[in-house]
Amino acid sequence: MTHTNKIKLVVIAGLLLLVLAGSGIASAYSISAHADEKQLEMIKEMYGTKLTYGEFWGKVFPDQLAEMKKNLPEEQYMEFSNMVVYWGDDHPELPYGASVWDERGPVNLREISSEEKQKFGLEDLKTDPSGYVIQGSDSEKTAMLDKLCTLITQRTAKAPMAVMVLSANALWRSGSSITHGGKGSVGGGGYESTLLLRTELYGDGGMVDYNQQYWGSDGDNWHTIGSQYNNPQNGVLYQSKLKGESTNPTTSGYTWSTGQLWPF
Repeated sequence: MTHTNKIKLVVIAGLLLLVLAGSGIASAYSISAHADEKQLEMIKEMYGTKLTYGEFWGKVFPDQLAEMKKNLPEEQYMEFSNMVVYWGDDHPELPYGASVWDERGPVNLREISSEEKQKFGLEDLKTDPSGYVIQGSDSEKTAMLDKLCTLITQRTAKAPMAVMVLSANALWRSGSSITHGGKGSVGGGGYESTLLLRTELYGDGGMVDYNQQYWGSDGDNWHTIGSQYNNPQNGVLYQSKLKGESTNPTTSGYTWSTGQLWPF
């Protein structure tokens, strides 16, 4: 290859990167906020209070909020700052939350017709006794959630319906620590969809660990969040709660992992 051709290839590659970035195909901006012991106490005190994320992060995660302001377009930053914090306690009748949420709330998966199951490949769909939470291995649940997302977004003839799909990972042991988290995606959205995931670990009567991550775009793809709790106590039952929120479209929901007694 001649020197001239090498220069041409470099120029073309550079132009391609600029085009991808300008078209929104470049990687989405994201930022995480893991609570230390002091921040966790602050969160517990504010839990359930009506707050915007600008107020909440401004008090608990001021450094991360400042980073967002520097890295996000002003309109998107203001959109995040004005979002009301979703605590995920709006359906106490569902002790384990739900895997799928549409614009009307949690979706009862037992109400899916046999015709729909056959059409979308959901014949092997398994749920808990409530009918709202998918059961199976993490890989099995992901496959079913992808199909459910397609089904729900196509239920309306005129426009896709917004859907939040969530899957809390089973708790697992990493040495003397507990790892918790899960994944989420926004159905009916696109690259402009933002996604905010939050994983909370509960044990011994209260919250013991908290981590949150925000993706400024690309919310219609699967995103994962995880956290590690380093001080589990023997004989304590632990369980994690996964929450999700999005904009463009606006959706929210929550689900729980199964509880496990430490050590496991």
